[in-house]
Amino acid sequence: MASPSPYVPNSRSLDALTGASTYSGIIDTVFKGNEDYLENGGSYDDVQWVSIAYLQAGNTELGKKFYDIAGTAVDSIYCRGGLFWSSARDYKNAITNELYTTTSGYLYETTKDSQYLDNLNNTWTWLDSIGMQGDNGLFNDGLTKDGTCTNNGQTQWTYNQGVILVGLGYLYKYAKSEAAITAAFGIMDSIIENLTVNSGLREGCESATDLKCNADQQSFKGITVQYMAWFLTITSRDDGTKYSDFVKLQADKVLANAAKPDEEGVYSNLWYAKDGGAAAFTGPAQGAALGALVAAGSLNC
Repeated sequence: MASPSPYVPNSRSLDALTGASTYSGIIDTVFKGNEDYLENGGSYDDVQWVSIAYLQAGNTELGKKFYDIAGTAVDSIYCRGGLFWSSARDYKNAITNELYTTTSGYLYETTKDSQYLDNLNNTWTWLDSIGMQGDNGLFNDGLTKDGTCTNNGQTQWTYNQGVILVGLGYLYKYAKSEAAITAAFGIMDSIIENLTVNSGLREGCESATDLKCNADQQSFKGITVQYMAWFLTITSRDDGTKYSDFVKLQADKVLANAAKPDEEGVYSNLWYAKDGGAAAFTGPAQGAALGALVAAGSLNC
């Protein structure tokens, strides 16, 4: 169930864009019946996708509930801070900590309880200092498990660059941190420079002729674009129109390259090039395409 959970917030955005009230109810379809896994499965990134979805649906109580589960992963000893990825408590990675900046910022905006702003500050300070970013400014997957807590050099997934932008946006908005804007602009510049082909986002596992991305990985680009748009909305800051133009361009790429020729409204994971035989027309790929289209639409409204 982890794959679709990042896209539940899109349903609320669709309601806002279309003026309908029919999409946001999907939150019950996705999460109901998965309570045991979410509450006891020890997956500290998954519960934060759920927390964000409930917060965007206006359910602060359930947003807090799943945020508090993630909070049990906070640890100040192993690697000197941050959150563990899972209840195995042996790995600290980018996405779990980046999500914690987002959920903390979102809860501060919702409740104005200073503990959440403190959590945002503390988590970003740790992320910024621990060396998880490579020389190109992009976040690798996480830290080594050998006790040295150094960058593990694993894949620089697109969503590991996108999710942190929202935390930085909230840090700017509520802590008045201009350094957060500088960091966010640097990350977005690195995305554009290093993670695109033909101006379209490309996951490292993607090829037009060889399908190597698993279901989760097919979802990542849409998260990236959605969180870029969210950052721009939170901060009202852009480098001219550079980053908003990039978000809108990704929607154009989806329409130009990912659309299934014989089935209207169905999209693949390939944005940067036409299908050469390896396009994946799957739920996660469709969710990613929807993320790009909704993100561009939100900036046009």
